[in-house]
Amino acid sequence: MKNTALTVLVVDDSVVQANHAANLCQETGASVFSAHNGLEAIEALRRKTIDVALIDLEMPIMDGVELINQIASEKLTQHIIILSSKDESLISSVGTMAEAKGLTVLATVSKPITADQVVCCFDGIHEASFARINVKSQFRDDYEPSIDEISTGIVENQFFLHYQPKLTSKGLLFKGVEALARWNHPDRGQIPPDIFIAAAEKYELIGTLTTSIFEQALKQKKEWRNKGLNLNLALNLSPLSLRRSNFADLLVDFVESREVKTSEVTLEVTENILFCDLAKSLGILARLRLKGFNISIDDYGTGFSNAEQLSNIPATELKLDKSIINGISSRPKIRSIVENTLRLASDLNLKTVAEGVETEADFAVLLDLGVHELQGYYFSKPLSSELIVPWTQSELRHFRKNI
Repeated sequence: MKNTALTVLVVDDSVVQANHAANLCQETGASVFSAHNGLEAIEALRRKTIDVALIDLEMPIMDGVELINQIASEKLTQHIIILSSKDESLISSVGTMAEAKGLTVLATVSKPITADQVVCCFDGIHEASFARINVKSQFRDDYEPSIDEISTGIVENQFFLHYQPKLTSKGLLFKGVEALARWNHPDRGQIPPDIFIAAAEKYELIGTLTTSIFEQALKQKKEWRNKGLNLNLALNLSPLSLRRSNFADLLVDFVESREVKTSEVTLEVTENILFCDLAKSLGILARLRLKGFNISIDDYGTGFSNAEQLSNIPATELKLDKSIINGISSRPKIRSIVENTLRLASDLNLKTVAEGVETEADFAVLLDLGVHELQGYYFSKPLSSELIVPWTQSELRHFRKNI
């Protein structure tokens, strides 16, 4: 794939290594600049808009760790690739540090970098990472929708859904979708879910918003079923919904009245239910399981759950967060964490889902490790409802031919 719009900065004190990396980047169609120490790199980043920086860790004047800290502090670029001839454990640790500072680490690589590694890093950047960053950049960090904006948005059907396909690792069978809420604000455009979900919870409108979203998703599921596509529907559930003692009964009636089986619906809850009214939440989740719903622990890897806490949740599925999936092929410590998590899930009889799969290399590792299902930009970005069927007839067939 030609990345003609990508602008790349290669930072390496070795002219030979810098030229090698620069040539590989140029072969993808990228525009490439070079710097031979950290100070030169900072100057270049301040002058130019750089999409990706390839950073060597061992450099005089300013080493790679110092450079990464400065890049994060000044927000000079978002995407970096970390290079070094040191051991993989050290490189991976620096990558974890960079991500903790808000940067996107495309790979942590033992030198010399290869052409395949460059292509894997660059492929999908425009479609995936750039899309997410550009959406967020439209808003100030302190922006918060008002209660009137949320209420009006619900009444006027400004909230809608996109659907991200979930595929089995064996055979890439299309078994389900995750419904992802979106808000097309009439004045502000697309507002990120983390902003409007938090506001809806604050104003106690999350129940009304959830009802609207579930209504859309269940209606769409029926339409796909009528076209011969019977998909499991994954829906995100706010912990606040579990405060209502009769929630399980209400949800069963809601789903079945729309001619959908509860067994065809997965309710995704995050680990923070452990910090709410634990007894009530677990009781409601248990009743939801008894009534046939699947229960997924979402965003696993971002909280502080241990095996004992997980065993208390009546879940059927463990969903591994993108923070421990993205880049797993080049992060040995992360791979070890995922391996141990998969063993834990197996012991607890939980199906595993990896979200945030963005490269072929990561897909290959997850396939080898035995994750049950996968989702992410490598297979598909979240799609509007009308694009799901065409996607199965084109892109999905392409992936199946190449496995």
